[in-house]
Amino acid sequence: MPSVSSGSPSDSMPSASFASTADECSRSSASTRSSTSILGIWRIGQTLHEGPRAALSLAQPADAMGSPRWDYVLKRSLSGKEELEGRRQIVQFIAAATGVAHPNLVPVLDASATGATPYLVMPRLEGETMQHHMAEAPSKPLPVALWLVRQTAQALQALHESGWIHGDVKPANVVVGPRGHVTLVDLGFAAKIHTVPSHRYRGTPAYSAPEALSGQMAAIAATDIFSLGRILWEWITRTHQVSQSLLEPVADLVQAMVANDPHERPAAAEVVQQLLRLEIETLGRHIGPSESYRRAA
Repeated sequence: MPSVSSGSPSDSMPSASFASTADECSRSSASTRSSTSILGIWRIGQTLHEGPRAALSLAQPADAMGSPRWDYVLKRSLSGKEELEGRRQIVQFIAAATGVAHPNLVPVLDASATGATPYLVMPRLEGETMQHHMAEAPSKPLPVALWLVRQTAQALQALHESGWIHGDVKPANVVVGPRGHVTLVDLGFAAKIHTVPSHRYRGTPAYSAPEALSGQMAAIAATDIFSLGRILWEWITRTHQVSQSLLEPVADLVQAMVANDPHERPAAAEVVQQLLRLEIETLGRHIGPSESYRRAA
């Protein structure tokens, strides 16, 4: 049985730290003036999260001293008994992000995988996590939920086509911007496709595919598809009530995505196409003529 390294706040990047509002930015600027340090070309500000392996902080260019703007997030490894795992996650994050650029995937703007303190720098995103939208925000129309999941699938398609899997797809690792733009974040558990995993399981059990939990299969793209299928299923239970005829094709897609046999799951490109089709069909039903208008006609 492989040991577990779950996607808990102490292990993976807390995705809420990526997301911020304008008010939070102004509050944080005051709190970072008193204690800052320099790493590479970056001034490190307020710590957003610190675990046993890595710390996540606000950052700004080192030559921007005195500026109230902290528009970047810097992740750096920490010394200690979990230092090797912290370094590994940053190295994997950098490697996975370097080979792909996509609007729905968090970019790495600067990084150093060597030296005393490996680190990487990303933009600070506005918005809330998908987990927040599921748990605390009002329910959404089905077409909106499909749109959010499709954007996540688009990020996975780009990542898979570059030869990597994400390894920890879950609502907490998806940031939804104020206008609904989705960004998939936290590539700390990313793995090169077809590489054999270590003895240590990495991920979040509630969203992990059976083959990932067993730790007995090389990294494959279908593992991410299973996780996304679990997310899509959660959205179905949290959307506005719709007719059975609208839900059935979505449920069929979920069933295919979470098939026990990974070879039976659709590729990310196919998921994107199916979600787009369902999105258009359900949107048409939502904005079509009202029942009273149809009766009058």
